[in-house]
Amino acid sequence: MFKVFGSVYSPVGSRSDSSHSDDENCGFIEEKHYGGPSHPKPGFWDFVPRFSIILPWFLALLNLGLFLQQYMRHPSELDCTRLLNAYSPAIDAGIVEYYETNFQNEFGGGTIELPLDGPSKLNKSSERLKHVQKDAKRGYVAILEVSHQLHCLNLVRQYTWKDYYATHMGKWISEEGHGIVDLNVTDPVNIVDRMHADHCIEALRLQLMCNADLTPLLIELDDSNGFGQKADFNVHHKCRNWDKVTEWQYANSIEREDK
Repeated sequence: MFKVFGSVYSPVGSRSDSSHSDDENCGFIEEKHYGGPSHPKPGFWDFVPRFSIILPWFLALLNLGLFLQQYMRHPSELDCTRLLNAYSPAIDAGIVEYYETNFQNEFGGGTIELPLDGPSKLNKSSERLKHVQKDAKRGYVAILEVSHQLHCLNLVRQYTWKDYYATHMGKWISEEGHGIVDLNVTDPVNIVDRMHADHCIEALRLQLMCNADLTPLLIELDDSNGFGQKADFNVHHKCRNWDKVTEWQYANSIEREDK
């Protein structure tokens, strides 16, 4: 009776199975107590403070990655075409394609030094190329293509005025040694002049077709002529600074080394 009245109520001790002794029940309780207090499982809101710390860093890294992808990627051919040309709907239509080729239009010339690795970058062999000052450690003699093209344009112009030069400038050229006219103006039917002019016409044709200028040339209404319209030849272009080109060419001229 003492045990019954002196016992503290427990659902374990109140079970009908009397095979468990009080000692066993006490041991069970002590074991539960030894294991320490149980902790509730973390819920969703427990992670919010940590997530709020990580999220700004994640977004910052994501934005940095997008920035690098946008501004450090190699531009496409279309990007380069738009950058180097005035607006044209033909460009927006994506019709521009590029290929590399060598103009089949041989002629002489040379004034700047091309680095030793230059020919390979131009898809050309370095065999039989002329070194600057015949020094194998120096680069190769070359000219800017634009210089050749302007020379050709001027020669064609001179050829169309060959009779005028023959009448007014032949004696001046021969006596003074001037090279202002690159033609034999005293011979109206000189075959070399004809070949030279044809070469230049071909050079300019190749260049015009290679660049294939797609800038629109607009047509204006004009009642002052019989056609009622005229072409606006004051075409908008995106051009390279010619002064910068000539300044660089002069600063890197091979001929200046001998002065």
